[in-house]
Amino acid sequence: MVTEEVIQFFDKHKFFVELSFDGLAQEVQRKKGSLKKIISLIKKLLSYPNIGLEVNSVFASKTVGHISDSIRFIMDLGVPNIRLSLSTIKSWNKESLSRLDNEMRKLRKIVFTHYKEKGNIPVTNFREIHEKGIFYCAAGKDRLTITPEEDIWGCYLFPDYFKGKENTADYKKICFGTLDNFIENHKDIYPRISSNHAQLSMDYFSTSKIECFLCSELEECAVCPINAAFSGFPLGKIALYICEIQKIKIREKEKFNKKLKQKEIEKKK
Repeated sequence: MVTEEVIQFFDKHKFFVELSFDGLAQEVQRKKGSLKKIISLIKKLLSYPNIGLEVNSVFASKTVGHISDSIRFIMDLGVPNIRLSLSTIKSWNKESLSRLDNEMRKLRKIVFTHYKEKGNIPVTNFREIHEKGIFYCAAGKDRLTITPEEDIWGCYLFPDYFKGKENTADYKKICFGTLDNFIENHKDIYPRISSNHAQLSMDYFSTSKIECFLCSELEECAVCPINAAFSGFPLGKIALYICEIQKIKIREKEKFNKKLKQKEIEKKK
């Protein structure tokens, strides 16, 4: 429980807090009765000037219709940083993808109207600017994870994915081994295993229809290989519905940026 004492500690030491809150969809896929409690907590956190706050809102195929109203609701609470996340573990059908397309279009307009009125962009999905380039998994490059069993991985998502797959070729290629062995032989183990992570980049991925390096949106697309694999696909294989989700997100971000540039040009006139 986040008590008043904890909040004061956060404020004193200038914490940046990330809170999981799904807006109007909160009680559809979360604990009943949690909506009012989290709203109250958000208001408390916002009342402390030294606490940075980001809300991460996760929507699945069954809650996709709540996206635009939920993000608007969170924006109206005054949250300065809102990240929209989509759960892709379970498959999205054509209807849910169509609803996502509609919701993202509505959200783009809501965020742009907010920008015109307030001068800021609270939804980080629209605010963040990424240079074009081929996305690669950063696992093992700038991070390592140690499990309670003292196994070494390049990312905290790998242990869950490889549970029960200990005898597979991918496991042996991706796992850095046990902590003691890694400490003793890291000069050999690290370069050998980390080189296998090099194939965890978009230009090595594919769907059942196309190799990703042939896609015109390659340099705009970023799919976490492990998140994609949790949907039941092997590493490096992207489900078609995930591909379509990416296209919708890219398309709406491009439209938003175009309107943003037009607005900036108008300001200069």
